[in-house]
Amino acid sequence: MSRIDDAQRIEQQLLDAALSNHKAKTFNPGAAFIHCQECGVEIPKQRRMAIKNCNTCVDCQELIESNQKHYRA
Repeated sequence: MSRIDDAQRIEQQLLDAALSNHKAKTFNPGAAFIHCQECGVEIPKQRRMAIKNCNTCVDCQELIESNQKHYRA
């Protein structure tokens, strides 16, 4: 094997590892946010586990949905 082949093999291994790490973080339920992105209150663990990658607490989510209903055409 040449040095170029070795370099390409190593590059592919690093890329595969990076993609695996990214996928593990992205698809881990509840891993995205511990605190609400609107008010900063901690999101209960049950909500984080039930709703994959939620980013708001129940109160803020209700306000968001209420506002969306108000502005729908």
